[in-house]
Amino acid sequence: MERDDKAWNASHAITAMPPGNDRSLPVLQAIARGVADLRIPASTDWPAAQRHLTDLDGQWKLSAVLVAIVARREPTILLTKRSSGLSEYSSHVSFPGGRPMASDGSVGETALREAFEEIRLAPDAVRLLGCLPLHRTRKRNHAIFPVIGIVPDTAAWEAAPAEVAEIFEFPFSALLDPALPRQYADGERSGAWYWAGQQQDIWGVTAVMLKSLAALALAAERGD
Repeated sequence: MERDDKAWNASHAITAMPPGNDRSLPVLQAIARGVADLRIPASTDWPAAQRHLTDLDGQWKLSAVLVAIVARREPTILLTKRSSGLSEYSSHVSFPGGRPMASDGSVGETALREAFEEIRLAPDAVRLLGCLPLHRTRKRNHAIFPVIGIVPDTAAWEAAPAEVAEIFEFPFSALLDPALPRQYADGERSGAWYWAGQQQDIWGVTAVMLKSLAALALAAERGD
C-alpha cells in the first residue's frame, strides 16, 4: 500500500501525468524535490512523528491529512467540504484526514485510511511523496501532518455523506497566484489566512497548508 519515500524522486512522481503537461511538470518536480528535502517520510511511525512536537505541554492532538495532487493537464488538489452534522469543523473546507488508529503503522497510513473513509479514494491509487512539517490550529490544539501524494486523473473518489458534503478540486493556477493568500484584518477570524476569490470558503489551517505547498513550487521558480 505505502511506498518508501526515498524511492520516489521527482521523475517517478509525475509518471501519471497525461500528455500535454509541459508547463506543469516543472511545478510538480519542484514540489516533489521540496517535499523530499524536508525529510519527513510518509512512512514515519507515530511515536517518531510525535517527536516533531517541540511543545509537549500543549496537549496536542496529532492527526494526518492527505493533500492529493490530481495529475491533470493543469494539476488540481482535492479538497472537501465537511458535513454540517459533524461535531468539529462542520461545513469547513479541509483535506481528508483525521486522528491515528492503533492499527496505523505510519503517518501516511493514517492519511490514506482517512481518505478512503471520507472520499473512497483507493490507497493504492496514491503515490506518497512525504510530509510537510506539522501545521497547528490556533484554538483547538490540533497538530496536523500534511501528507503529499500524487493521484492519476483516472482515479475515482466519492463523498461519504456522514463526513463529507462535497468534494472539489483546487486548481494550480490559484495555488501559484501569490496575490490570493491573504489574512483577515479584523473580526473573529482576525489574523487567520484565507484564499481570496474562491467559490468555497478556504481559510484557517487548510489555507496555510496550501500556502506551504505553494511555497515549495514558487521557491523553485525563483531559483531559491
